[in-house]
Amino acid sequence: MEENNKPMDKKMLAGGLLILAGALLFLDTFDLVYFNIGHYIFSWKTLMIGVGVVMLSSPERKNTGYILIGLGVLFWLPSIFEYNIRLKQVFWPLILIAVGAIILSRRNVHGKYRQTHGNAKAWSGESRYVDMDYMDDLSILGGGNKRIQSKNFKGGKITAIFGGSEFDLKNAEISPEGCVIDVFTMFGGSKLIVPEDWQVKSDVFSMFGGFGDKRSLRPTDADASKTLMIKGFVMFGGIEIKNF
Repeated sequence: MEENNKPMDKKMLAGGLLILAGALLFLDTFDLVYFNIGHYIFSWKTLMIGVGVVMLSSPERKNTGYILIGLGVLFWLPSIFEYNIRLKQVFWPLILIAVGAIILSRRNVHGKYRQTHGNAKAWSGESRYVDMDYMDDLSILGGGNKRIQSKNFKGGKITAIFGGSEFDLKNAEISPEGCVIDVFTMFGGSKLIVPEDWQVKSDVFSMFGGFGDKRSLRPTDADASKTLMIKGFVMFGGIEIKNF
C-alpha cells in the first residue's frame, strides 16, 4: 500500500503546482496581478524550484529537493532585487556548491564511497570485476567499467556528475531481500547491462534528461525474485538499460 501512495502524492503535488500556475496566469490575463507573472512562471529557475518541491514528497529525495529549491531561489535573487550581478557570474559557483552538497548527502553509512572514479584517463578502457553485494559508485569528470559478480546483489548508489560509468550485471544474482539502485545523474550518464531474465522497474525523476530501457529481449514471464528497481533523479543526463 505504501508504494502505491508515494506516486499519488507526487502526482497530486505536481498537479497542484500546475493548477496554481494556470490560475496565476489566468488572473494576469485580466490584469489582476500587478507584475509580469508569466516572466516568473516560464523560467528554468522556477522549473527547478517546482521539481524540488515535487521531490520533497519522497523521503529519499528530500535532500536533492531542498538543494534544487535553494538553487532556483538563489538564481532568482539578482533579478528580483536588481543586484548588479549577472547570472553567469554566480552560475558555476552555485553549481559547485550544489554538487558538493549532493555528494555529502549521498554518503554511505561509513561516510565514504567504496568506489570512486575521478580522472577519465585513469579509468578509460579499464574493466574491473567486483564481487560486492552493495555498490556505492561516484563518477566525476570521468568514468569506468565495472562487472558485478555478486550472487547476493542488493543494489546500491550510482552518482554521476559530468561523467558516467558502465555496469555489467550479467553475472550477478539478485538478493532474496530485493535489489534497489538509487541513481543521481547531473550532466552525465550511466549504463547498466542486465541479464535477460531480470525484470526492471523504474521510479526515476527526470529534468531535461531521461531513462531509457533499450533491452533487445525482455522476459515474458514475470519473476518477482528477479526484479531490479531503479530510483533516483536525472538532470541533463540519462540512464540506459541494456542486456547485451
